[in-house]
Amino acid sequence: MITSLSAYACDFLVSMWISIADFVILCHIPNNMINRFKRVILLGGDILLLYVTLYLALFLRHQHFPTHAIWNENFWPFTLLFVVWVGIFYINGLYEIFASKNDVEFYNKILRNLLLNFGFGIAYFYLLTDKLFDIKPQTVFLIFSALFTVIFLGWRFWYNSFVKRPTMLKNVLVLGMNDEARELVEEIIKKPQLGFRISAIIHDGYRANAEFPGVEIFNSSIAIKKLLKKNNIETVVTVLDPQSNPELLRQLFDSLSLRLQFFDLPSFYEKLTGKIPVTNIGHIWFLENLAESEKQYYEGTKRIIDLLASLVGGVISLVFLPFLALLVKSSSPGPVFFKQMRVGAGGKPFLAIKLRTMYTDAEKDGQPQWAAKDDPRITRIGKFLRKTRLDEIPQLLNVLRGDMSIVGPRPERPEFVRQLQELIPFYNERHLIRPGLTGWAQINFQYGASAGDALKKLQYDLFYVKNRSLILDAGIILKTLNIIFSGKGR
Repeated sequence: MITSLSAYACDFLVSMWISIADFVILCHIPNNMINRFKRVILLGGDILLLYVTLYLALFLRHQHFPTHAIWNENFWPFTLLFVVWVGIFYINGLYEIFASKNDVEFYNKILRNLLLNFGFGIAYFYLLTDKLFDIKPQTVFLIFSALFTVIFLGWRFWYNSFVKRPTMLKNVLVLGMNDEARELVEEIIKKPQLGFRISAIIHDGYRANAEFPGVEIFNSSIAIKKLLKKNNIETVVTVLDPQSNPELLRQLFDSLSLRLQFFDLPSFYEKLTGKIPVTNIGHIWFLENLAESEKQYYEGTKRIIDLLASLVGGVISLVFLPFLALLVKSSSPGPVFFKQMRVGAGGKPFLAIKLRTMYTDAEKDGQPQWAAKDDPRITRIGKFLRKTRLDEIPQLLNVLRGDMSIVGPRPERPEFVRQLQELIPFYNERHLIRPGLTGWAQINFQYGASAGDALKKLQYDLFYVKNRSLILDAGIILKTLNIIFSGKGR
């Protein structure tokens, strides 16, 4: 029975990958689904390669095609390892489409991940498999590791080249121009792996050909339908409100027969960047997109998870919290814990608790100061605690009390909130939900030391408020673990 299960599992993995690949190639997939399917193909390809490489390793080890018995006794031990490997790949961003590029940085990341996975594999096969499965296939694993390194690098090189082929890119027309549109255009030009190419821009008085090389720029007198046909444009992004320009609206309506996809800037910007363009939305956007009644089940489930996580995490932290307290005390005079007022859900202030990472006289004049990169106020031990996020362990108490959640926008000081509310539109809307220990902004934008940085973080925070789900929360937690273990925190 186990033999048949392993055979069915392999058949399923192969057929799943082939079916998805055929579907992507043969069918017209909406723009907002393309990157999702690319990730599925990437994941399916990795899984398929793992099992194909295992089969080849068994063939080389035994000098004949593996029998059902040989395949079966190796299938489940390696499957357990493969689950860990794929999880590590995900945590370290190897399934992010924007990272799919053939450069030195990408392949350094690949090799670091392979070394980490091989380390796990060695420990696993030498210490655990004989206890779990009565087998220690060290030789097979060594052959597998060598084969997989070559095959995996070749597969990822092909994939990265494939997603950037001109035939894989959808031509985009941008109607209008502002700061967010400029950022969007630059993002698409720099990252063709996202699946788009800026074909043309229509904007009166805009002369930025040098800024966007290879992009044609026209004024509003251009015949739009003729331009769409000539450039084979499939996607139109409108920065302008078409209803404010009757002629533009008429031309777009006449172009419906071309089977185009139309997006307003906020929608397209959100899909590609994972942010909300704050200066391009109004009150109606919030009424349409932040209906809290639709999140009641999610919020209830999330609160249960928060309670369990804070209780379990709190109990575990009791083991090493005394040692951390000793480090804090030895780093500089002052208390172990640092308490500070922060703004929570609904704008309600609460007292946040952290391990102290700064000298006690960090704000001598009593004026709030933004934390900066390489901030001299941070102690030597404090830098370590911040990079590993260990300074936030006491905030599990805030989660338990309901002041915070595990995932959500980071809570800000009341003094900064008052300042930012005057400078940034809709800043207070980030307080619609509980703040968190980690969040979408924290894994995408590490530094926030000014009002300008606060605007960028707000764009990520609003994206999270709109799209929050248990799956997104799980992804944020996994990416946070990557930041912790790699020491990229601040």
